[in-house]
Amino acid sequence: MASKAKAIKIDREKSIKQSNRLIEARYSLTKYEQRMMVAICSQLNRNADDFEKVSVSVADMAKFCNFDNTKGYSHVKNTIMRLLTRTVQVRHSDGGWYGTHWLQSARYIPDKSIIEYRVDSELKSELLQIQSAYLDTQASPLMQFSRDYSVRLYFILKKMLKIKDFDYDLDFFRDRFQLGKGYNLFANLKNRILDPAIAEINEQSDIQVEYRYIKEGRKYTKIHFTVTLKKEPSKEEILEKEYGQQRLIEQASDDVQEIADKLIRRGVDVKRAKDFAKKYNKERIIKNLNYALKSKDTANNLPGLILHCIKEDIAGQNEQAKKELAERERAKQADKKQAKEFFEKMTDEQAENGKKHIAELMKRLKESK
Repeated sequence: MASKAKAIKIDREKSIKQSNRLIEARYSLTKYEQRMMVAICSQLNRNADDFEKVSVSVADMAKFCNFDNTKGYSHVKNTIMRLLTRTVQVRHSDGGWYGTHWLQSARYIPDKSIIEYRVDSELKSELLQIQSAYLDTQASPLMQFSRDYSVRLYFILKKMLKIKDFDYDLDFFRDRFQLGKGYNLFANLKNRILDPAIAEINEQSDIQVEYRYIKEGRKYTKIHFTVTLKKEPSKEEILEKEYGQQRLIEQASDDVQEIADKLIRRGVDVKRAKDFAKKYNKERIIKNLNYALKSKDTANNLPGLILHCIKEDIAGQNEQAKKELAERERAKQADKKQAKEFFEKMTDEQAENGKKHIAELMKRLKESK
């Protein structure tokens, strides 16, 4: 029997509104699970008394969450199934907490390719009828984040925007992000989690983050943030940027024609010359063209040799081989210099002991035979 469920159209202009408690809750989601929860929460009826059952098409959800087109259905299905098992622990100011799942239920309706879901009712106070201590931010831009912790960190930093300057204990992130023991090591937390996420936030979002790590004794224990809202570009700046982009396009077009002409003059077919000029950068083509011309006396098919050199980047490989040879020679000379300095510093007694040791080894070798 076919289901009567009717899919809503995801509104890409909606924002996600959540309590500060939920933002600082203890949970771990992959970037795909985080995107889907942002999508789900952004479509909620915020004024409702309880969560309603919502139906969306798999294709619409996959597109909004920026999932791979070739794996849209399986990606949505697998992600929403995992969300049924993912838990979240929300803490209260009095030290208490409660734990629950993100989703209460989910259903796939094959005849309509629809996913039907309901958010867990325990999260009502964090997502519905919120009057204070919350963050309301656009959902759609968050789908561009490619790292697992960028959205989480963005929420935490964005809610502190009015304060602007503030510190967080590094242990806060280890706990709230539910990181493993490997992240007790400061370098792992810094290089794998915080630095990449902040870099992505600065590049992709509407806030600018400056930060520095704070050392107490011999150990880094805190991170200081300065968060500001990025300035909206003026009409003049937008026009200037668009004009600059147009000039780049025109310049690129001029470069393509110039390079294509060089290849055509050496006998390369017009279509292939233009295709190669568009596909490969100018520096690569010029280097390989010159390399092929130096070898033309041994080539029966100069145009073919030129295209082969460009495609395989023979000139680049040759340069790399020369660099590696020079590097090996430098290493060899450094070893010789180090050995020479070692023997020059060696005392007569050390030299005599060395000779005796070698003689003993040679004697043992002969006896073993």
